[in-house]
Amino acid sequence: MKMRPENREELDRLHGFLQTNRQNLAAIDQVAMHLQRKSYPLANVLQAYDNYLTSQPASSRATFNHAWYLARDGQFEAAIRKYRRALELGIKQPEEVHLNIASIFMDHLQDNESARTELERSLALNPRYAAAFHNLGNLAEQLGDRDEAAACFQMCLDIDPANESALARLGDTHRFTEGSDPLLIRMKTAAETSANSDLHFALGSAFDQLTNFEQAWRHFSKANELDRMALPGYDRDKSEAFFNRIIELCGPKWFDGIQGISSDPVFICGMFRTGSTLLEQIFAAHPRFTAGGESEFFPRLIAREFHNYPDGLDEITFADIQTWRESAESHLTRMTNGLTRCTDKRPDNFLNIGLIKAVLPGARFVVTERDWRDVALSIFSTRLGPTQTYSNELSNIHHYIGQQKRLVDHWKLILGDDLIRVSYEDLIGHPKQTIEKLLKALGEDWDDRCLKFDQLDNPVKTASVWQVREPLHSRSIGRWKNYQLYFEEVFGSGGCA
Repeated sequence: MKMRPENREELDRLHGFLQTNRQNLAAIDQVAMHLQRKSYPLANVLQAYDNYLTSQPASSRATFNHAWYLARDGQFEAAIRKYRRALELGIKQPEEVHLNIASIFMDHLQDNESARTELERSLALNPRYAAAFHNLGNLAEQLGDRDEAAACFQMCLDIDPANESALARLGDTHRFTEGSDPLLIRMKTAAETSANSDLHFALGSAFDQLTNFEQAWRHFSKANELDRMALPGYDRDKSEAFFNRIIELCGPKWFDGIQGISSDPVFICGMFRTGSTLLEQIFAAHPRFTAGGESEFFPRLIAREFHNYPDGLDEITFADIQTWRESAESHLTRMTNGLTRCTDKRPDNFLNIGLIKAVLPGARFVVTERDWRDVALSIFSTRLGPTQTYSNELSNIHHYIGQQKRLVDHWKLILGDDLIRVSYEDLIGHPKQTIEKLLKALGEDWDDRCLKFDQLDNPVKTASVWQVREPLHSRSIGRWKNYQLYFEEVFGSGGCA
């Protein structure tokens, strides 16, 4: 791993601690938790679990914890084997083990049938296990089954009426047309004393559907206020320095050193909420493409190999690239059986284009773009999570969008035709011409099925899950104007033009 000397010294100390506490499971668990929290590599602690289980093979707790950290390390099949071993050892609360196995199948191995089987096994052991119903709701939502998703989240509430997360998810599945809707009233009542940001985001969405934009903004603002109190803050100077460092390390000389050949996946990236999910669905309807979703391959590679990314990019060797290329090709083959081109639509891969291109020289990149005001509103009204620290304040979103555009300009200048920019507005307003032009740039022929993407039944795992089940529409273009007053409060009447 490419890391600072002080980080390496800490890892060495922790390794020594594990060596002297080989039979102390609590100590191993403590080190594992620390390593995970600091995004350090887990190899030493995984070996410590192995060593412990060699002498204590009947420890169901150690087996369970080993499985959990194997999954965190991306060793999904090995994690499932360990979880099944924990079941054989008679671990307490086996329904949780089946839940964890289901999560691996659903979130990482794209095996929804196996995920459903594990969730059903979990409920057979504990028919009132709310977490299993919650994940069944997630699965139904990903597959576009609104009624089943709603029934599962309702079951969570029947088991635990105070479950505000389930209430929020039930609201997400619902279409609100009347202010007197009983579900809306229940959500409003709960929100009066709630610090659950998901509930406020869901209420904001409900009021947006009802065109009560004042109330919608109030709840979106409350949700983001709660997240600002709970999550790391956004530092503009650090953000700019981070982007500057990527540009510095991945200049023309970096790309001149790229060697070898690879398959030709397509990475769809850009700011969140700019149409990447829609575009991947369009590709998925084309027989030459397989939708890979938001793959964790490169973010996991970076977390494992670059503790202070992008620092360390200038230290990688040809041997590193070869090793990573073999792993990446194996991952892509699992996704496509080598028969189609894989798409990867993780939006923030725009940060990693230099590394991706070094590992997979045949890769092409499609960057989705959209009116920044619609992007800012969509991000502000959607919970993106703790890693997107800019996302809970309009001015910070605007700043980050500017940094992102600066980096994409850099990539485009160097990559030329290997990077294609696609406007969301063009995609909606002129779909056939835009898609046909994009396919031609990627070396593929037009296929009429691309315009029938809404008929697909493949899983979708992003906040756009319901939108991409509908035919193309222009309702989201210029949506920010419903909230123009609030934009002007932040940017002034001329600043949001």
